[in-house]
Amino acid sequence: MLQSIKSDGGFYIGRYEVGSFDNPVTAEDTARKAVIQKGAYPYNYVTCSQAQKLSEGLSIGDKKCNLMFGIQWDLVCRFLDENAIELGNTPEERREKIKSDSSTWGNYYNSEFWITSTAKYALFNPQESTLTDWVEIKGNYRKQSFEDRKVILTTGATKRNSVLNIFDIAGNMMEWTLEKGINGNPIKRGGNAYDDGYVAVRNSTVSTISSGIGFRAVLY
Repeated sequence: MLQSIKSDGGFYIGRYEVGSFDNPVTAEDTARKAVIQKGAYPYNYVTCSQAQKLSEGLSIGDKKCNLMFGIQWDLVCRFLDENAIELGNTPEERREKIKSDSSTWGNYYNSEFWITSTAKYALFNPQESTLTDWVEIKGNYRKQSFEDRKVILTTGATKRNSVLNIFDIAGNMMEWTLEKGINGNPIKRGGNAYDDGYVAVRNSTVSTISSGIGFRAVLY
């Protein structure tokens, strides 16, 4: 990977969270075809090791895919800080929306936005820690109108939740990385729709699977 970054001048990250067009997508469904495409159900109930295996399966020709390293996530944050003018006119404004509060451009429970394209959503059931069945969205729906605002969306559901053409890196699903934290547990980044949050957040709690944890692949 380091040799590829030196020769190519960087690496690519998935425009969308890794998902599948099969529903539901759970840890038991890792044999289902993984895709990086708009309109997919984002992978959930998946372990970090399963996410890594699925990422490797997305390799194309002589280009390899991998789960993101923590340093790569940090470099993406730095890239957004320097280039994402839609987040603010100054580095300070952009940094605030990356390091402190990303609710203006990410899918968090305290976000407010219109879902503007053909998409599907599922609500979080806090009593059972599960997702409801996925429901198709037809037309414009305001997230604020949901009684329970913990709404997971299919990939690329709204341009509002993208920056530099990267969708849902802030919110929607918290994403596994290969970085290790406390007691060797893998680090999750980005926050999810169940919480407020910011894209640079690190979560090193006990390794677990959840309806709110997915992942994003890198290509090098």
